[in-house]
Amino acid sequence: MSGRHAAGRRPRPLRASSYTPTAPRSIGYRCEALATPLDGKRAVVLAAHNVRSPRLAARWLQGQAERLARHLDPDPFAPWLHAAPLVLTGDTRAADVLRTWVRDPVKYADAIQKLAARVSYNLTVTDSDARYSLIAAPVPIRRPPQFPPPAGCLPSPAGAGCQPAAAYAAL
Repeated sequence: MSGRHAAGRRPRPLRASSYTPTAPRSIGYRCEALATPLDGKRAVVLAAHNVRSPRLAARWLQGQAERLARHLDPDPFAPWLHAAPLVLTGDTRAADVLRTWVRDPVKYADAIQKLAARVSYNLTVTDSDARYSLIAAPVPIRRPPQFPPPAGCLPSPAGAGCQPAAAYAAL
Protein backbone atom coordinates (compact mmCIF):
# COMPACT_ATOMS: atom_id res chain seq x y z
CA MET A 1 0.00 0.00 0.00
CA SER A 2 1.11 3.52 -0.59
CA GLY A 3 1.84 5.95 2.20
CA ARG A 4 -1.57 7.60 1.91
CA HIS A 5 -3.41 4.37 2.57
CA ALA A 6 -1.15 3.07 5.28
CA ALA A 7 -2.65 1.18 8.15
CA GLY A 8 -1.67 3.92 10.61
CA ARG A 9 -4.05 6.49 9.09
CA ARG A 10 -7.23 7.05 11.04
CA PRO A 11 -10.54 7.14 9.17
CA ARG A 12 -12.51 10.36 9.31
CA PRO A 13 -15.57 10.24 11.52
CA LEU A 14 -18.90 10.32 9.72
CA ARG A 15 -20.73 13.61 9.76
CA ALA A 16 -23.96 13.81 11.63
CA SER A 17 -26.82 13.85 9.18
CA SER A 18 -29.09 16.87 9.12
CA TYR A 19 -32.00 14.65 8.07
CA THR A 20 -34.57 14.17 10.75
CA PRO A 21 -37.50 11.94 9.96
CA THR A 22 -40.80 13.76 10.10
CA ALA A 23 -43.91 12.39 11.68
CA PRO A 24 -46.19 10.63 9.21
CA ARG A 25 -48.88 12.86 7.81
CA SER A 26 -52.20 12.27 9.39
CA ILE A 27 -54.19 14.08 6.73
CA GLY A 28 -54.69 13.56 3.02
CA TYR A 29 -57.15 14.97 0.50
CA ARG A 30 -59.90 13.23 -1.46
CA CYS A 31 -60.69 15.03 -4.71
CA GLU A 32 -63.81 14.33 -6.77
CA ALA A 33 -65.53 15.67 -9.86
CA LEU A 34 -69.28 14.99 -9.69
CA ALA A 35 -72.17 15.49 -12.09
CA THR A 36 -75.67 15.62 -10.64
CA PRO A 37 -78.84 15.92 -12.73
CA LEU A 38 -80.98 18.90 -11.82
CA ASP A 39 -83.63 16.59 -10.37
CA GLY A 40 -80.95 15.62 -7.80
CA LYS A 41 -81.72 11.90 -7.76
CA ARG A 42 -78.17 10.61 -8.13
CA ALA A 43 -74.63 11.87 -8.51
CA VAL A 44 -72.20 10.47 -11.06
CA VAL A 45 -68.51 10.46 -10.18
CA LEU A 46 -66.65 11.76 -13.23
CA ALA A 47 -63.19 11.48 -11.67
CA ALA A 48 -61.62 10.89 -8.26
CA HIS A 49 -58.10 11.20 -6.91
CA ASN A 50 -56.30 11.02 -3.56
CA VAL A 51 -53.39 13.37 -2.86
CA ARG A 52 -51.21 14.17 0.14
CA SER A 53 -50.91 17.97 0.00
CA PRO A 54 -53.24 20.95 -0.40
CA ARG A 55 -51.23 22.22 -3.38
CA LEU A 56 -51.65 18.93 -5.25
CA ALA A 57 -55.37 18.93 -4.46
CA ALA A 58 -55.79 22.47 -5.83
CA ARG A 59 -53.74 21.58 -8.91
CA TRP A 60 -55.97 18.53 -9.53
CA LEU A 61 -59.07 20.72 -9.20
CA GLN A 62 -57.62 23.13 -11.78
CA GLY A 63 -56.97 20.33 -14.24
CA GLN A 64 -60.45 18.91 -13.82
CA ALA A 65 -62.05 22.35 -14.16
CA GLU A 66 -60.19 22.90 -17.44
CA ARG A 67 -61.18 19.43 -18.69
CA LEU A 68 -64.82 19.93 -17.73
CA ALA A 69 -64.93 23.37 -19.40
CA ARG A 70 -63.45 21.87 -22.55
CA HIS A 71 -66.21 19.24 -22.63
CA LEU A 72 -69.04 21.63 -21.80
CA ASP A 73 -68.02 24.17 -24.43
CA PRO A 74 -65.73 22.46 -26.95
CA ASP A 75 -63.67 24.19 -29.59
CA PRO A 76 -65.52 23.50 -32.87
CA PHE A 77 -62.19 22.91 -34.64
CA ALA A 78 -60.94 20.32 -32.14
CA PRO A 79 -59.70 17.14 -33.85
CA TRP A 80 -61.94 14.89 -31.76
CA LEU A 81 -64.99 16.70 -33.19
CA HIS A 82 -63.90 15.92 -36.74
CA ALA A 83 -67.28 15.50 -38.40
CA ALA A 84 -69.68 15.84 -35.48
CA PRO A 85 -72.65 18.11 -36.07
CA LEU A 86 -72.57 20.93 -33.52
CA VAL A 87 -75.61 22.87 -32.39
CA LEU A 88 -75.07 26.23 -30.72
CA THR A 89 -77.07 26.52 -27.53
CA GLY A 90 -75.83 29.93 -26.43
CA ASP A 91 -75.45 28.70 -22.83
CA THR A 92 -71.71 28.67 -22.08
CA ARG A 93 -71.86 30.30 -18.63
CA ALA A 94 -70.74 27.17 -16.75
CA ALA A 95 -67.69 26.69 -18.96
CA ASP A 96 -66.84 30.39 -18.70
CA VAL A 97 -67.02 30.27 -14.89
CA LEU A 98 -64.71 27.23 -14.85
CA ARG A 99 -62.20 28.84 -17.22
CA THR A 100 -62.20 32.03 -15.17
CA TRP A 101 -61.58 30.07 -11.98
CA VAL A 102 -58.67 28.18 -13.58
CA ARG A 103 -56.94 31.37 -14.73
CA ASP A 104 -57.33 33.30 -11.45
CA PRO A 105 -54.25 32.88 -9.20
CA VAL A 106 -56.06 34.45 -6.23
CA LYS A 107 -58.74 31.75 -6.30
CA TYR A 108 -56.05 29.07 -6.62
CA ALA A 109 -54.26 30.47 -3.55
CA ASP A 110 -57.59 30.64 -1.70
CA ALA A 111 -58.20 26.97 -2.43
CA ILE A 112 -54.75 26.05 -1.10
CA GLN A 113 -55.27 28.11 2.07
CA LYS A 114 -58.66 26.55 2.80
CA LEU A 115 -57.36 23.03 2.22
CA ALA A 116 -54.28 23.68 4.37
CA ALA A 117 -56.64 24.80 7.15
CA ARG A 118 -58.39 21.41 6.75
CA VAL A 119 -61.57 22.91 5.32
CA SER A 120 -63.10 21.27 2.26
CA TYR A 121 -63.20 23.26 -0.98
CA ASN A 122 -66.15 23.06 -3.35
CA LEU A 123 -66.60 24.66 -6.77
CA THR A 124 -70.07 24.12 -8.23
CA VAL A 125 -71.43 25.29 -11.58
CA THR A 126 -74.83 24.62 -13.13
CA ASP A 127 -75.43 23.92 -16.80
CA SER A 128 -78.75 23.62 -18.59
CA ASP A 129 -79.19 19.98 -17.54
CA ALA A 130 -76.76 19.18 -14.69
CA ARG A 131 -74.87 20.53 -11.71
CA TYR A 132 -71.11 19.93 -11.76
CA SER A 133 -69.12 19.94 -8.53
CA LEU A 134 -65.37 19.87 -8.02
CA ILE A 135 -64.67 18.92 -4.41
CA ALA A 136 -61.47 18.51 -2.39
CA ALA A 137 -61.90 17.44 1.21
CA PRO A 138 -59.38 16.56 3.93
CA VAL A 139 -59.52 12.94 5.05
CA PRO A 140 -57.52 11.14 7.73
CA ILE A 141 -54.82 8.78 6.54
CA ARG A 142 -54.65 5.49 8.34
CA ARG A 143 -51.26 4.14 9.07
CA PRO A 144 -50.81 0.86 7.21
CA PRO A 145 -50.25 -2.24 9.33
CA GLN A 146 -46.64 -2.93 10.14
CA PHE A 147 -45.49 -6.20 8.55
CA PRO A 148 -43.66 -8.11 9.83
CA PRO A 149 -44.42 -7.26 13.45
CA PRO A 150 -41.63 -5.66 15.47
CA ALA A 151 -39.11 -8.00 17.08
CA GLY A 152 -40.47 -9.57 20.23
CA CYS A 153 -44.11 -8.90 19.35
CA LEU A 154 -46.78 -11.19 18.00
CA PRO A 155 -50.04 -9.91 16.53
CA SER A 156 -52.87 -9.76 19.05
CA PRO A 157 -55.87 -12.05 18.49
CA ALA A 158 -58.17 -9.03 18.14
CA GLY A 159 -55.87 -7.46 15.55
CA ALA A 160 -55.37 -4.34 17.66
CA GLY A 161 -51.62 -4.01 17.92
CA CYS A 162 -49.11 -6.47 19.24
CA GLN A 163 -48.58 -8.40 22.41
CA PRO A 164 -45.20 -9.37 23.85
CA ALA A 165 -44.08 -12.83 22.80
CA ALA A 166 -43.73 -13.76 26.50
CA ALA A 167 -47.53 -13.58 26.87
CA TYR A 168 -47.90 -16.42 24.32
CA ALA A 169 -45.20 -18.49 26.00
CA ALA A 170 -47.25 -18.56 29.21
CA LEU A 171 -50.22 -20.11 27.39
